[in-house]
Amino acid sequence: MELTVLIPAYNEAARLEQTVREYASYYAERDAEILIIVNGSSDKTGEIARALESELPNVRAWETPEKLGKGGAIYRGFQLARGEIIAFTDADNSTVPAQLDRVIDAVRRGADVALGSRWLPDSFQEIPQPLSRRIASRIFNLIVRILFGLPYKDTQCGAKAFRMTALKPILDRPMSSGWAFDVHLIWTLCQRGARVVEVPLVWRDNSGSRLRMHRDGPAMLLELLRIRFGKTN
Repeated sequence: MELTVLIPAYNEAARLEQTVREYASYYAERDAEILIIVNGSSDKTGEIARALESELPNVRAWETPEKLGKGGAIYRGFQLARGEIIAFTDADNSTVPAQLDRVIDAVRRGADVALGSRWLPDSFQEIPQPLSRRIASRIFNLIVRILFGLPYKDTQCGAKAFRMTALKPILDRPMSSGWAFDVHLIWTLCQRGARVVEVPLVWRDNSGSRLRMHRDGPAMLLELLRIRFGKTN
């Protein structure tokens, strides 16, 4: 199989079905699967995922009552994926299928890792984030650059693609499961010599993010420090 698209889902009953249907339709004629990873949900997310799996031939669903965190859910998806290329996207459909496919195409053309970016000159935010989130995002990116030396403009966008041959050697390693999962993953792959590229996106902010900087900011900084200095969870 060429491609697996992962969609992590935690309490996404209101948004999951539309997103999965769009992705399943877009990739219906391709050698691809849509893999929903439901973790720790207390609403009907699991029920919706199972119904979609029963109805749509290119959709699979995996569910656990355990709260894995977004990073943990994606990492589990990596382990379950059958594609030669693995991509992930958010259940809120901030990145529509055609835009994620641009990221995937960068891996098809030879990259080991492709990062969708909201901050490149050719990127465009149809619906921008609130100003406070944009400021927080830029501060976070500056800290990542200082701590890890990563030159990328957007490590946190929920649209990324990977060559399975690059991922496979690290699938048995401990990996952060929280907000800094993306940084930990990219840094680990860079240390192994992976070729990483950024791809400009047309992106839209869909409200409903559970991230609150005044509440989560200190924990995110602590998580980055733990990753950088070898004390990840």
